[in-house]
Amino acid sequence: MCVALAALEAVVRVQGPAGERTIKFEDFPRLPGDTPEQDTNLGPDELITALELPANGFAPHSTYLKLRDRASYAFALVSVAVGLEMDGNTIKTARLALGGVAHKPWRDPKAEQLLAGQPASGELFTEIAARLTAGAVGYEHNTFKIELARRAVVRALRQAAAQAATPAALTAH
Repeated sequence: MCVALAALEAVVRVQGPAGERTIKFEDFPRLPGDTPEQDTNLGPDELITALELPANGFAPHSTYLKLRDRASYAFALVSVAVGLEMDGNTIKTARLALGGVAHKPWRDPKAEQLLAGQPASGELFTEIAARLTAGAVGYEHNTFKIELARRAVVRALRQAAAQAATPAALTAH
């Protein structure tokens, strides 16, 4: 769910002794840094009271893809959440997040901007996947996840766009 909430730009509403505050979901999970025991930016005396999703046109053109070793494992090796606002075969706006590749959902707003105004195509999706994984470094036995992430991004973008476009437009490379 974290990957989808990040892609959709959810807001976490919390309540504590100091009152109510909101946290953008992308800022809610923390990178380990100097305090690896803290997974979130939620205070020890705060309680989540709501998750808010902004209104947008993504619902008809969205997908969540979770790739895992076996059906018995709950965690994803790689996951992708995509929300596209489409006008025919043209992407108006896009949101995209990767999971299983960092300590928190991974987004690249520049890659999302590069999708905007473009016709949905396999070639474009491959370029975006390459951008999202550029500079990725594998460690020991997880290097395969880089290529897995690239392929998952392309597949998720195709699935989301296919709900609004003709199949012929999405099969062209």
